Amino acid sequence: MHRRFAPWRLPLAFFCIGLAYLYASPHFESPDSYYHLGVIKWIADHGGALPVQSPDHDHLYAHEGSQPPLYYLLMTPIWAASDSSDFADFFQVNPLVIAGRPARLGNRNQLFYRQPHPPNLAGTSLALYLIRLASLAMGTVTIFAIYQAARKLAPASTGLAVLAASFAAFNPQFLFISSSISNDNLVAMLAALSTWMLIVMLREGFHTRRSILIGLLVALASLAKLGGLILGLVAVLCGFFIARQTRDRRGLLILAASIAVFWLVLAGWWYLRNIALYGELFGTGALIEHFGGRNASLLQLLTQEFEGFRISYWGLFGWFSIFTTPLHYAAMDILTALAIVGLAIHLMRNRQDRFLMSACAALILLTAAGGAALIWYSMQTPSSQGRLMFPYIAAISLLLALGLSALKLPAPLVAVPMCLFSIAAPFLYIIPQYDHPPQVERLPVSAVPVEARWGDIRLIGQEIPSPRRWTPGDEIPLTLYWQPLQATRELHALFISLIDAEGEALATIDSFPGWGSLPTTWWQPGVIYKDDYILQIPAEAQGFSAVQLHIGWYPFPDGADIQPLLNSGETIAAYTVPLGAFVDVGSQETLDADAIEDGTIFGGAIRLNAWRFSDGHILELEWQLTREIAGDLRVFAIALQDPYQPNAPFEIAAQADASPAGRLDFLKAGETFLTRHNFDLPAGYAKAHSVYIGWYNEDVQARLPAPYPADMLELPGMRLVAADEEQSA
Repeated sequence: MHRRFAPWRLPLAFFCIGLAYLYASPHFESPDSYYHLGVIKWIADHGGALPVQSPDHDHLYAHEGSQPPLYYLLMTPIWAASDSSDFADFFQVNPLVIAGRPARLGNRNQLFYRQPHPPNLAGTSLALYLIRLASLAMGTVTIFAIYQAARKLAPASTGLAVLAASFAAFNPQFLFISSSISNDNLVAMLAALSTWMLIVMLREGFHTRRSILIGLLVALASLAKLGGLILGLVAVLCGFFIARQTRDRRGLLILAASIAVFWLVLAGWWYLRNIALYGELFGTGALIEHFGGRNASLLQLLTQEFEGFRISYWGLFGWFSIFTTPLHYAAMDILTALAIVGLAIHLMRNRQDRFLMSACAALILLTAAGGAALIWYSMQTPSSQGRLMFPYIAAISLLLALGLSALKLPAPLVAVPMCLFSIAAPFLYIIPQYDHPPQVERLPVSAVPVEARWGDIRLIGQEIPSPRRWTPGDEIPLTLYWQPLQATRELHALFISLIDAEGEALATIDSFPGWGSLPTTWWQPGVIYKDDYILQIPAEAQGFSAVQLHIGWYPFPDGADIQPLLNSGETIAAYTVPLGAFVDVGSQETLDADAIEDGTIFGGAIRLNAWRFSDGHILELEWQLTREIAGDLRVFAIALQDPYQPNAPFEIAAQADASPAGRLDFLKAGETFLTRHNFDLPAGYAKAHSVYIGWYNEDVQARLPAPYPADMLELPGMRLVAADEEQSA
């Protein structure tokens, strides 16, 4: 097994899989990536000078301007040596991006990319790929260090090393971050190397060259990210433990001196700079002031944000906007729970093993201290992100591997599925979010040809579901086929809304074509674009109403809606497509207890549950289907001058017919709905009447049968009063 899992194999596998993530994710589609580049670019543009954090939000580096600078200083030569003259054209932000809301679909891209796939290896894009390759190399070293640390932790168990390295190498989120522009990659590498050296020190005791190396790594880590400071604390505590066991005070002195001297020489200047600029050692106050502070409680973090933290440790792509599959998160939860149980069992069984106990204590302390620091920071500003624990991924992976090994779980049983999933993830979840809409030569047979124009934007076909019943949480798939008539320099935005009978929007997509990936300024005239969308009906949507799709365009950002022009030459107010009815079973409308109960059934299918007359001119009726019924059905409500007499002439004093909010075809037996009838009376009108109600089918111009003369129910003794009279009264 040792030969099969030679030390270089897992780092090599990580690097190769990381190239897939490098390919799949465009340059700035990982958290804070263009802010990190902003720091690099600033240093390159200002002759090596570091940015200064300020309330000014116009700088590209934003809140990252007060981060420790080592990663940026290392990446600056790559940027400076590259041709980035096209940066202004390359860096075009998507103003309609949806970040941090993975339940929402589309508009994942922070920027517009002329060529998301395959990669553009020229100019600014090439420089960014070189920086990302360097970052991926740092991640590769991290995997190597974890493997070697595990070999020192349990020299007789290659399986432990495979498990530990696999928990990092095949973690989709770590692969994603490692292939992006982020200082997390440098501090994770330095921390993993430090962890490896600490485990060696705990096993073999002090060694001068190793102590010097630990001091160097700790200093560099603290200059890469503030989390690196925790390594120094843990290293000193490990040193005290070893000195107590071996009485080697000289070794402790060399270790402590190495950490102190290297920190003062290599990193101390930056911390002194913070005091001079911001009046604080770490610069976090300036960062929080820029990013935005808050005062969250520990309970709030645990109850409201822990799930997001957990998910974003294992795989939440984009700017916290692209989930993997729930099965992946569930599997990692199960493995984590098993590992915790196994670790507790392992430590109980081997509590006499001084090295094992001390090494596990160091790993647990490193993880706990890192977690505590993140909790403290998250209470002050929104930052409950799993990736922020990657500086301690070596310790976390080693502990997980120890726990699963104690349960005799074979390493390949965990490593192989994780590897396969990590390979598939960029192709299944990342690439589809950023590709431009496909171009087609002609309309497919599945599309319905249409002809509508918004200026030079032409809709020539659509694939939209037939009218049906829609409920909260449903997703409406639709495909639109656009053919721009000519190139434009104007940016236009598309909106797709699901509107109810009152014209209110139940759900809306506001986007540029390709769900945000292709601005209209990049469209090619005459090309047919296949534009796919999924309109999500919110789970909290309520009511019962006919619904239709409203499709339109407007000049971005705040131009008036463009009126569509049909092929007939007619300009219409809005382009709409009927979609059926929206029905929320959980919030069906009923009248209050003050309504008058009834039980009349019309057409053998529609029962009048209750009715209420108010304000002298408003009649509300509560209905319930006893069985399903179809047809274009309306309720009539008429006030007669005199009580109705069969076969005798009658005079209508007032009439207030009304339709249900949606066709009854889309309701099921047992469901209720209301109709509201507002009698429009002449000014000053006030007179008592009997009101008669019933149903009629407009399709066949016939009333639904009811057990009353003329198939209508009398609601007696209503005093109709004009609205103006009622108000004045």
